[in-house]
Amino acid sequence: MARTRSLAWVGALLALGFALLALSPLTAAGRLEAAGGELLAPAARALHGLVRPVAEVALHAGQLRRLSAENARLQQDIARLEAEAAALRGAVAAYEQGAALAAAVGGAARHVQASVVVRDPTPGRRQLLIDRGAADGVVAGQPVLGPSATLVGVVVEVQPRRARVRLLRDAASAVASMGQQSRTPGTLTGDDATLRLEFVPLGAPLHVGELVVSSPLGGMLPAGLLIGRVAAVRGKPHELFATVEVDPLADDAALERVLVVTSFLPGDVGEGGGR
Repeated sequence: MARTRSLAWVGALLALGFALLALSPLTAAGRLEAAGGELLAPAARALHGLVRPVAEVALHAGQLRRLSAENARLQQDIARLEAEAAALRGAVAAYEQGAALAAAVGGAARHVQASVVVRDPTPGRRQLLIDRGAADGVVAGQPVLGPSATLVGVVVEVQPRRARVRLLRDAASAVASMGQQSRTPGTLTGDDATLRLEFVPLGAPLHVGELVVSSPLGGMLPAGLLIGRVAAVRGKPHELFATVEVDPLADDAALERVLVVTSFLPGDVGEGGGR
């Protein structure tokens, strides 16, 4: 009903406008136009009041579209800046780790820094793929060091620009080791849960808290690389060997950069394991 009345008003106004236009040449047209203007003024104001909200909504809709587009651009800029900041933080962290590794090793042995590229997700396997290989002087059997120059694994496979590292907690790992103070020898093995020093005679002078280091026996590793600390020594009277648990000094799950000791060649038993 309201819409019908509005259409009728608009039709009447249009008809009156055409009538005034047709009568404009007449002498009395001026008075008629004035009278018509006074008559139509309320209707014109009412029509303006109806049209104005619609015009404002259209104007605001355009502004909202522009603001929405500008907001989307700003969100893209923020995402790009956050990505760049994250990359920069990663580069700084990698540089700091590399500097700390190099400082821990010093100039005693030649080495190359490498970044961890891939971690092997296979259950029971603790292996890494690093971004250094034969082109960088890496050969199978070389020790791989982590924070504070602690032994974390051994190179087991080499490609021109890549190498695979078997970590100490890999189920297939076996490293000749010994107590640093007692010089008690054993074989360090591991799994996902812990490290163990095996073939330690029952009653050997190995004690809890003693550091465990690499042994040069067999020429497979240089002597004296820090590995871990004895956490527990247990054994039963009828057994030949004690059960020795070792806590590693480095968390291999947090490794991002490592050092490969390229001056060592497997089978080299010279001083410090180098040539």
